[in-house]
Amino acid sequence: MKARVSLRTAGGIVLALLVGFLLGSSIQPLRSQPSAQQPPTQPAGDALVEKLVREADETGRQVRTDVAALTELMKRVIREVEVGQQSPELEQQGKSLTERIGVDVEVAVAQTLLAVAEKSVVRNGQEQWVIQHITDFFKVPQSDVLRYREKGYTLSSIILAYGIAKAANASSERVFEMRQMRQSWPAIAVTLGVKPQAIGKALQGLFP
Repeated sequence: MKARVSLRTAGGIVLALLVGFLLGSSIQPLRSQPSAQQPPTQPAGDALVEKLVREADETGRQVRTDVAALTELMKRVIREVEVGQQSPELEQQGKSLTERIGVDVEVAVAQTLLAVAEKSVVRNGQEQWVIQHITDFFKVPQSDVLRYREKGYTLSSIILAYGIAKAANASSERVFEMRQMRQSWPAIAVTLGVKPQAIGKALQGLFP
């Protein structure tokens, strides 16, 4: 149940801030504005989509792993626990797994919506506009954002990394270091202590 509630909450928050970004009139005037600085070339079309899909697949594997762990715990409870019996250890494990899955789902929702937004951004040549918003919103040097782009990070991954760092009150450098060690975005968020609903709050207002 908690995972379903988290899905609605995160989906509502992130969808609200990104639908306006994709379809609202606020970005229309920006199409005619020249970019002061051109960002490094980002894969477009099918190449970008495939990269975003691979990242989604990775997140999906993490979600399946954690759901499988919760299923095993449920089976253990059914086998070992009697009616009225207290089992603090199993209760704590259940709470921890439920929270973890909630964070997994919120990361997946944010990642999906950001990926959809990125397709539109790349097709419309608005990368620099988004980079400027990332810089202003997260209060980070534009040179850092461009450096991560040069390393091959998608715009959606950069936003997600900064969002996780903000939600965890951690440094973005640590988040990117963990990512370089091939940890999934949900695993990074959980390891850094991100709580359910924190990702949506961390990203709220990014694209007014």
